Amino acid sequence: MPAVYQVLGPGLRAVVWVQGCSLRCPGCMVPETWATTGGQLVDPIELADYILVREDIEGVTISGGEPTEQPAAVARLLARVKAAGKNTWVYSGYTLRELLDRRDPATDEMLSLIDVLVDGRYDINQAGRYPFRGSMNQNIIHLTHAIASDRVAQAASSAIEVQIDQYGHLVLIGIPPPGFLPQLLCALRDRGVNVSTDVPWK
Repeated sequence: MPAVYQVLGPGLRAVVWVQGCSLRCPGCMVPETWATTGGQLVDPIELADYILVREDIEGVTISGGEPTEQPAAVARLLARVKAAGKNTWVYSGYTLRELLDRRDPATDEMLSLIDVLVDGRYDINQAGRYPFRGSMNQNIIHLTHAIASDRVAQAASSAIEVQIDQYGHLVLIGIPPPGFLPQLLCALRDRGVNVSTDVPWK
């Protein structure tokens, strides 16, 4: 189920990660979302209603996995969110041109409901501390005026939230720059905290 964060788009946002991605970019921070199995099967409308209980959020971010590999379901979710007056922010490894060239009604419907699209494959060779994106080649595209462009432009660099969940797991949300995880683990070890992880971040 979605959680609420102040990263992956401006303001307080509900974030949904979809399951399944055939792009499988080297260095991806969430390879566990590549397989089409796994995750939790939910109805898009029920998920939207669950999200919208939080009146304090300004919008919803969809990440993955690859949202455009299940465009009809994501479009239903986005439509409900937009009808409630919230803005939408979506990450895709495909470029906008690639999505338009599909000439797929479900993909086109999904695009029509997105306020900001961050497009392009993650390129580990161009990775860095970029606001709301993982690598320099990726584009932040305003498809509507619902999110002011200056709010995005004013963000100085990538932001990360670090939390401990109810199970004692260390949870990192956002787009960490290369080298962040080893530095974090080293800093924690220096303070006597040992973290076990198999996350393949660089």
